[in-house]
Amino acid sequence: MKAGPIPRGEEMSQRIYMIRRAFLIPLGVDAFLLFCLLLISLLPQGSATERLVFTIFFLPTLYLFLESLFRRVTMDEAGIMIRKLWRGKRISWGEITHVGCLNLHKKVYILLTTVKGFFIVSNAYEGFPELVDEIVGHVDLEKVEEDVRLQTGRSLAGIAHVILAWVAAVLMIGIILIKVAPFFI
Repeated sequence: MKAGPIPRGEEMSQRIYMIRRAFLIPLGVDAFLLFCLLLISLLPQGSATERLVFTIFFLPTLYLFLESLFRRVTMDEAGIMIRKLWRGKRISWGEITHVGCLNLHKKVYILLTTVKGFFIVSNAYEGFPELVDEIVGHVDLEKVEEDVRLQTGRSLAGIAHVILAWVAAVLMIGIILIKVAPFFI
């Protein structure tokens, strides 16, 4: 069911938008497989170079996974709360001075300019068209660019990053099989 714009003056329940599971799942698998590779590299036949390389890849992947897992956009009648891993910002609807849009291939960014700075919301969130619809419904129309209004009802969810995360998982499974095969032969 597609939600329409929220008319002004009506009560709005709290809505929470999270990063799409289609991306979170392969990213979590990648972080787990990198951790497994790191553990395998700690065995006596593992080299210091392997440990360094797997650590260099594991730590940022783990951080990206945790950041994506805890990222939330919460909306209610008072405004928007944008939460990240260790921080969160609350923006009231009246503080938003401009709502812009940036399209880069299949990636869409909604730019919220406020008296406190600017905030970015991407189409990586599930229900992105509804999220944009709610923003447009609560901000004065003269503050909203036409490109933003065009994003309501449209879903440009690119899957390239999801496919790349699954390809990385398959490659890491191959590396794990190569590393543990000598134990079973």
